[in-house]
Amino acid sequence: MQTQPIGGFLGINNRLPDFALGTDKGRWLREAEDVDIDNAGRVRRRNATSLIQALSDPHSLYTTTSGTRYMVVGGSLYTVTLPAYTQTLFRVLSNDDPVNYVEYAGSLYYSNGTDSGRIESGVWFPWALPTPTAPSASVISGALYAGDYQVSVSHYNSVTGEEGGISASAGYTLASAGGLRITLPGTTAGANYVNVYVSTVNGSIPMLVATIAAGTALYDYVTPGSVGREANQRYEEPIPAGVPFIHNSRLCTCSGTTIYIGLPARPGYYIPTDPRLEFASDVTNAISGQNGVYVTADKTYWFAGTDLLDAQSVIDLLPYGAVPGTGFVTNDGNSIGWFSESGIVIATTGGEIKEAMVDAIDQTPPASGVSAVFSDGGYNRVVSCGWCMHMENYAATQYTDYSFTSISGTYATGPAGIYDLEATGKQDAHINFGKENFGSENLKGVPACYIGVASETPMELRVTTPDDEDYRYEARSSSTSLRIQRIDPGKGLRANWYDLSLYNTEGSDFTLASVSFAPVESGRRI
Repeated sequence: MQTQPIGGFLGINNRLPDFALGTDKGRWLREAEDVDIDNAGRVRRRNATSLIQALSDPHSLYTTTSGTRYMVVGGSLYTVTLPAYTQTLFRVLSNDDPVNYVEYAGSLYYSNGTDSGRIESGVWFPWALPTPTAPSASVISGALYAGDYQVSVSHYNSVTGEEGGISASAGYTLASAGGLRITLPGTTAGANYVNVYVSTVNGSIPMLVATIAAGTALYDYVTPGSVGREANQRYEEPIPAGVPFIHNSRLCTCSGTTIYIGLPARPGYYIPTDPRLEFASDVTNAISGQNGVYVTADKTYWFAGTDLLDAQSVIDLLPYGAVPGTGFVTNDGNSIGWFSESGIVIATTGGEIKEAMVDAIDQTPPASGVSAVFSDGGYNRVVSCGWCMHMENYAATQYTDYSFTSISGTYATGPAGIYDLEATGKQDAHINFGKENFGSENLKGVPACYIGVASETPMELRVTTPDDEDYRYEARSSSTSLRIQRIDPGKGLRANWYDLSLYNTEGSDFTLASVSFAPVESGRRI
C-alpha cells in the first residue's frame, strides 16, 4: 500500500476550509488543543499543570531576579515560598485589585493603581517620599540680618540617602535683625529626618541649613552660619500610582488614559508640569522596546526614541489596542509582544511588528489576560489568553483550562489557588487534521495509519465519516522512544472524505513527528 504523509505541522488554521489544510509547506491543523509545535514542526503535548496550594483567589504572583516571591491574597501583599508553600504578610493594601511590578536598580516597584511602594532587600518604602507644602514661619529674636528670606523643606532618609521633593519656597521678611521659627512637616513613612533650606539674606535660592529628626515640630533658625548645598530648583512630586514600566531609567506609570513620565535615574518622582501622554481610551499596555515604547490604547502606537518626553516620532501601528495585562518581553529582551484583537502580536526593539496569528486564526479576545514566555524543551513560545505560539515559526495552538490570573516562572495563580506549570501529571490533548480525501473523490478505505511518535501509552485515531459516524482506534503499541506505530482502522470503513483526529490516551505525554495513511481507493464515487 502506498502511504500518503500528512505534515509537518504548521499550527491551527480556522480560516481555510477544513478540507484545504494541506500546503506545500506543511499541514495546517483544524484543532490543536493542549499541544505545542516545536522547531521541527512536531506536535508535543504541553506540560501538565497541578494545583499545589488551595487558596481563594490569589493573584499578582511575581518572582524577583533574586528569587523572592510576592503575591496578593484578599487585598494584602505577601511574601511566599514555593513549591513548599509558606506565606508572610508584607503589606496590607487598600483594595484587592491586581498589582503590577517592575524592577530597577535592585529595587522592586509595585502598584495596584491606588497603593504603591518600593521594596529593597525585603524592606518596604514608599516609591517616593511626599513633597511637603511650603512651610510656615514666624519671626522671633535672633541674629539674622534684616531682609528677605526664602524657606523650603523636604523629607529625608538618612539610611538610604533618599531625599524627597523639596517644597515650594515661602518668603519671609525680617524688618530688623531677628530669627525664623519654622514649622516642620509631620512624620511620613520612609523618612527619618527633615531637611531645612533657607536662602541668604535677600537671596533667591534656599540653602541647606539643618537636618532635623522627623517628628520635631519646630526649628528655630536664628544665627547665620555655614550652609550646605543649594535646594533643587525643580519642583518634584511622587509619580501617580498606576501600572509601572521602565524606559531608559525613567519609571513611568499608566493610569486610565494617561501615561505619566518619571524623572531619569530618579525612580518614583516626576515633574508635575512636564508633558504627559494622553490617549482617547485607557492605556492597556506600555512596553519599553529599548529604542522606543509600544503603547496600546485606542490604537497601538510606537513612540520612537530613548526619551519618552522627547519622542523622535509617534507612529500609529495598528488601528486597535490590546488586551489589558498581556504585554511581555522575551528573556533576551529582543522580542516584545501582547495579545490584540488579531491575536498575538510580536514586535522588535525598533518599532516593527508582526500580527502573527491574523492570517490563520479567527478568535475573540478576552477582556483581560496574562502572558508568559517559556523556553524549556529547546523552543521558545508565548502563552497568552488561551493560545500558545512558537516565537520563531509562529505556529499557534490552544491551551484549555489555562485561565490564570498571573504567571511567574513556572507557577501561576487562579481562582482555586497556586499551580505548578511543569507538573508531572496527565494532560489530555489532541489534534484534528480536518477533512481528507487523499487526492481522490472516489470512495476509499483506510486499512492502515502509521505515526512516528514517542508516547507513554498508545495514541488513538478518531475517524468521522460524512454521515457523522465516529470511530476510534488505538495504536498497536507505544514507546517512549520515537518509533513508527501502526493503527488499524476498521476494514469496513468506506467514505469519500474522512475527518481525522489524533488523541493521546490516559493524558500521557507524547511527541508526534509524522503521520501517514495508506488509503485503498475503490472504483466508485457513491
